Amino acid sequence: MKNIIPFIRLLFIFYAIVLGYTSFSQTSSKGYEISFNTQNFKDTYLYLIETYANKTKIVDSAKYLKKQYVFKNSKKDLPSGFYAIQSKNGDILAEFIVDQTRKFAIADTDNTLIFTNSEENIVFQQFKNDFLKGNDLLIYYETAPESLLGKFVSAQYIPISIPEFFWGSSEGEDAAAQKYYQYLIDHYFDNVDFKDTRLMYTPLNIDLREFFMESLYPQTPENVISSIENLFYRILDENPTPEQLDVQDFYLKKLIHLYMNADPKFDTVFVYLVDNYVAKTTTELISDSERSVFQRMADRKKRTLVGHTIPVFESYTSDHYKISTEELSGKYTILWFWDPDCDHCIEVTPLLCEFYSKYQNLYDFDVIACSVTEDYERWNIFVTEHHLDWFNTSYAVAEPNYDAMDYFNFNETPAIFIIDKQHKIVARQFPVDDLIEIFESLPH
Repeated sequence: MKNIIPFIRLLFIFYAIVLGYTSFSQTSSKGYEISFNTQNFKDTYLYLIETYANKTKIVDSAKYLKKQYVFKNSKKDLPSGFYAIQSKNGDILAEFIVDQTRKFAIADTDNTLIFTNSEENIVFQQFKNDFLKGNDLLIYYETAPESLLGKFVSAQYIPISIPEFFWGSSEGEDAAAQKYYQYLIDHYFDNVDFKDTRLMYTPLNIDLREFFMESLYPQTPENVISSIENLFYRILDENPTPEQLDVQDFYLKKLIHLYMNADPKFDTVFVYLVDNYVAKTTTELISDSERSVFQRMADRKKRTLVGHTIPVFESYTSDHYKISTEELSGKYTILWFWDPDCDHCIEVTPLLCEFYSKYQNLYDFDVIACSVTEDYERWNIFVTEHHLDWFNTSYAVAEPNYDAMDYFNFNETPAIFIIDKQHKIVARQFPVDDLIEIFESLPH
């Protein structure tokens, strides 16, 4: 750090330290009064904008009187959070925070905001300047860790500090790397105080996709569900407040959208979220219509989860012969839904056929390869050229007894399911390379 600090930085540090000692203190009088004096706008009305759950809404308006706008309510408090003053055309004229003080003045002088009776906003304006210049923001947390701005900076801009692990340990580099990685996963959200519901009123953006779909390992439904439970544990006290339940539902909705159309192997995660949380929530963050949509989607996904019993499937070969899963003699049946116009299908279908030729008798299984295309000629040519000597059926010959794409809930090909003699799904939507491992795990 430089020996000589500009006066404005000294002033900022003084105010930040004061805020650190007075965090969470509120004015004793109820209500708020925020005056805004500007020479740049003389609209009849300006609007006070609140941030909540990453959305903004108008919470008050003020009329231009006596050369200023005054947002005032003596009976209603403003929740602690980030706010803005906006014109009728959507121009943002001032941004500020409300936390320690709710009665202060703002003057717009030569496009510079001057705050009176709000030390926290003097600090906030310096924070905005430092952010735009790319300066280190750590000081805003270090000097006032319990303030709203301190909590926001910690959650949004301070990375997790990972201790050094001794890579040359007796356990070896792999063990040290695993400890390093596990520490990252266990402490990924340490800098976010989810229990501080003030953060819901800020533009805080926690990237759940980065954690759950990129950082988390192993990528199994069980591990994802366990990590979701750990996240919710960080949000709720033993006796959670309604505000904390809102926070949980905010992140629940994010997770729902994250896993709604994810890889089918995560369908169990989506169903888990809907059955255990969405179905029970009553907050306004998830509307009745959204709840209904999520429940219908979960019900569709449940039909093809491992352990579910499917209806008998009947489809037709090129000579219009009906193949029924009920009549096959193998202990297991692979249902392979594919399309000869699909590049990935063209690549992996011969690999599946090779596995079938080599291991059919060992694992006692049959294959129904049902082409979902209407292109009869292309399907027939591919079957012939690649000597697919299993049960080949196609929508181009005749439609099955029920729509496989709809029932098995897939939009892309290929799709693969293994059922047993009782038509119970024992494996679903996995890479063809995993076939040996999967069959080895099944009862013989």
